Amino acid sequence: MKMFKKSLSITLVAMMLISAFALCSFAADTTVSLRIEGIDKCLFYGEVTAKADSTVLDVIKAADEADESLTATIVDSDYGPYLVDINGIVAGSYTAMKWDGWSYMVDGVSPDVGVSAYKVEDGDVIVMYYGDPWNTGMQYPVINTEKLSDGIISFTSMDTVYDENWNAVTKEMPVKDYTLTWGYKGKTVEITPDENGVCKIPYKYLTIGEHTVQIEKYDEKTTLPTVLRFAPDFSVSISFFDGIIAFFKMIFEAITSLFS
Repeated sequence: MKMFKKSLSITLVAMMLISAFALCSFAADTTVSLRIEGIDKCLFYGEVTAKADSTVLDVIKAADEADESLTATIVDSDYGPYLVDINGIVAGSYTAMKWDGWSYMVDGVSPDVGVSAYKVEDGDVIVMYYGDPWNTGMQYPVINTEKLSDGIISFTSMDTVYDENWNAVTKEMPVKDYTLTWGYKGKTVEITPDENGVCKIPYKYLTIGEHTVQIEKYDEKTTLPTVLRFAPDFSVSISFFDGIIAFFKMIFEAITSLFS
């Protein structure tokens, strides 16, 4: 009986060690989505695998090590590790007040801590972007496709504005004066919105299937982006029914123009 108990104890210990090892192995990796938007283009977009308890800065390091086209410069400062630049884009180089720099969002929210302090979780969606949100401004567009079957799309952004007493208020605002790049059948066309920020896409571009959508806007003085671009693979879909309707509307417009 004693021998049996001893063997049972050894077996239990072994099982606990195996379980602990398995848990450690499982927790060793954290996979997140990382997108890095430079001044005029996307510098990196893809999944990154980092160690457990990694910070956003660790994720950037991992991406730097895995992708030769990406270079991040990180130095130690009195406040901890500091991200100096990504692909040569150095913070404070584009405005006189030097408020421009790298900012980030996780799952659509801007954390109140630096990249070296924010611990990521498996499945997080991280977006690093360069701009000057506090001076020239930055909007984070959400597409409105309620009237897409008529070729009409627009964008809004939840922006921080100030009331008459200078109290900060978050308000849904239209995005205006941007450039829309609409993808269709492997091609792209640029469309300019009206004064209200509404785009009318010609019916001939409303083909059935997926259409890539990109939006850009830059400050005239600093040339910095003032709208956060969409991911390179962001798209909207035109259903078979809506595509057929668009086709007949295009025919109708062509016939009407002949008699106008």
